[in-house]
Amino acid sequence: MTQILLELVHAALITSLVFVMMAFVELVSVRTRGRLAGIAERGPQQYVLASFLGATPGCAGAYLVDSMYSRGAVTLGAVSGALLATAGDEAFLMLALFPKRALLLFAGLFVVGIGGGWLTDVVLRRLAIGLAEPCAMAELHAEDLATVAQPRDRWRLRPRLDAPAIRFGLVLLMVGLTATLFAGGQLHAHGHGTELTTPAGHGDLETAMFITVAVAGVALVLVAPKHYLEEHLWRHLFLHHAPRIFAWTAAALVGVSLLGSRFSLDQLVVGHGALLLIGASLLGLIPISGPHIIVVALFASGQAPLSVLVANSLVQDGHALLPLLGIAPRDAVVAKAANLVIGVAIGVALMAVGW
Repeated sequence: MTQILLELVHAALITSLVFVMMAFVELVSVRTRGRLAGIAERGPQQYVLASFLGATPGCAGAYLVDSMYSRGAVTLGAVSGALLATAGDEAFLMLALFPKRALLLFAGLFVVGIGGGWLTDVVLRRLAIGLAEPCAMAELHAEDLATVAQPRDRWRLRPRLDAPAIRFGLVLLMVGLTATLFAGGQLHAHGHGTELTTPAGHGDLETAMFITVAVAGVALVLVAPKHYLEEHLWRHLFLHHAPRIFAWTAAALVGVSLLGSRFSLDQLVVGHGALLLIGASLLGLIPISGPHIIVVALFASGQAPLSVLVANSLVQDGHALLPLLGIAPRDAVVAKAANLVIGVAIGVALMAVGW
């Protein structure tokens, strides 16, 4: 029961982090009067941006891409590219165990993310696979498009006192979640079915990142005009998206935790050669950080070739898939399937040339 409660806290922390990122994406969309959605129509730079964000250690960059997708600012291929490029929280362990090779790996994942994201969009168009429509609640309102905002709706860098229940309710929620970090909580749980842990200092880095984002979120809530607060932050993001993201995140974390308590996930990565590569790729389907550490450890100790590590890194995405599951579950499955095909194909190719 304690473990389940801990996973629920982790789910709430992740949801709040994504909520703040979505809030800032929403802010950019509103302040640019919807021009943010044009990024997906302006060529390949969306793949470069998404892959770069995905390649940054941890999951925050990929969360931002998920948030942009919810606004129609990038295509599903770009999201797939970000998921290909990210190595999740295992990136921190790689940097600790084999820093030079880890940086080369991240560079390779970045390149594959660009190409794989573009290829995913091409294939989806050829197969005429329809994706989720942009969120209907993401439409801009007359107040957002007005050339001259009413005085009370202008943005000013000072706290507001209107709509106090919503404003201070959101502030208390974010402050309360942040306080759990100081009480000993962590942003992610690790070691589901493994005996390995991430390097010392990793939790501190993630905690600092979360607190920074939370402070930015609190500041945004305090200075937001009433219309943006009520329509965009409260009705659209908090009431519509946040419950779905939390539900999917909690289900994944609790489910893997219960599975890990009854079955050693390490057993998926057994054998040699192609069998080991397939096992590492299947392990990558698990949508959390933690189990993939075993593949990193096998590579660091010389028990697994580079091809196995690359295949696992391409397929796995840490916690980055969880927000997308809450935003568009079917699209998340499509992106994950595309990455599995790409990851296995590249892994097999590398193994065939002796890597």
